[in-house]
Amino acid sequence: MAVASTSSALRLLPLLLALLLAATSEATTFKIINQCSYTVWPAALPGGGVKLDPGETWALNMPAGTSTGRIWARTGCSLLGKGGSCQTGDCSGLLACTVSTRSPITLGEFSLAQGQSDDDFFDISLIDGFNVPMDFLPVPVQGRSGCSKGPRCAANITSQCPRELKAPGGCNNPCTGSTTSRCNTSYSAFFKQMCPYAYSKPDDTSTYSCPSGTKYQVIFCPLINQTLSPTDESPLPAPPAKATPSTPSTLPTAIGPTSMKPKSPSGRRVVAILAPVGGLILLTILFLIAFFICKRRTQQQHEMEEEEEFGELEGTPMRFTFQQLRAATEQFADKLGEGGFGSVFKGQFGGERIAVKRLDRTGQGKREFSAEVQTIGSIHHINLVRLIGFCAEKSHRLLVYEYMPKGSLDRWIYC
Repeated sequence: MAVASTSSALRLLPLLLALLLAATSEATTFKIINQCSYTVWPAALPGGGVKLDPGETWALNMPAGTSTGRIWARTGCSLLGKGGSCQTGDCSGLLACTVSTRSPITLGEFSLAQGQSDDDFFDISLIDGFNVPMDFLPVPVQGRSGCSKGPRCAANITSQCPRELKAPGGCNNPCTGSTTSRCNTSYSAFFKQMCPYAYSKPDDTSTYSCPSGTKYQVIFCPLINQTLSPTDESPLPAPPAKATPSTPSTLPTAIGPTSMKPKSPSGRRVVAILAPVGGLILLTILFLIAFFICKRRTQQQHEMEEEEEFGELEGTPMRFTFQQLRAATEQFADKLGEGGFGSVFKGQFGGERIAVKRLDRTGQGKREFSAEVQTIGSIHHINLVRLIGFCAEKSHRLLVYEYMPKGSLDRWIYC
């Protein structure tokens, strides 16, 4: 009888250990934010799904014990339920996903640690294609280290997707199998150039790690220069100084005749003159400080509105930062030519040579520039140079074109 009881206890031991591990593990939180100008229907396995209008947030708590999962945004959805459907990432018409996805989708993948000494692993995968820009970033915590940088895919691949890869709602990936031999190399380089930190083909190593218990933030349609800063913990207020009773040795000495000597009339005149002068100087300083603060806030608000206006453009080419283009052109060293609206410089971005036109912005406002970018970016012709992207950062206005190694058309017409 004792042997049977011992055997039953041994069979239950693995189950008890699993329950104990699940009880001691912490749930992982994913803060999912929709910064797109349109509605998306995020889905997660496990976790379910919701509808997010522009600016809304979904706090997704992965239960303790979850090992692997996926997060993606569905687009072009009708009313989800029986008979509903989505253009991308369809879950059989259901709001909460219980089945695999349908491409093309930008996919966030993760593998959560099962012990305190292990690490989480996560990535952004484009193997199933692309439908919305995405950030998958760990939320930094003050005083805690060990996270590698998170993957970003902020470029809008759909607007520049090659015709052979076009699909409803997005762009298909050229890699269709599990080996590199099944990748169309002419297009896989395009995916890697647009999103260099994403997992684009089977031989990629774009995987990132964080210590167990890290919280994460998934942003759909992030800004190009979107970053997360560590959370600042407010320091505890210093305890008030205790008042110590004065002892006879610390009491002020008796005031003698010298300490009560009245000020001379000349001294009073100097004080009477300096007091209003000092007050006027102080008021002038305060006025200048307030003026510069208001001017700075107005400038920052104007820059933020301008960034948001360019960030909401639909169908625009890839957006670069000024720092990226300055590095790509080696500080604008190789000048190809100069025209009435600016100069053109030769550069290298990734594996592609580019021509960067730096505008002087004379007589052109942000609305005219945005209209010009949208117009040029929507034109695709075999005899016209292709607009790859643009930069609209503070006072900088630049256009990025594909490089023509044999010169411009007028060189061949009038040679």
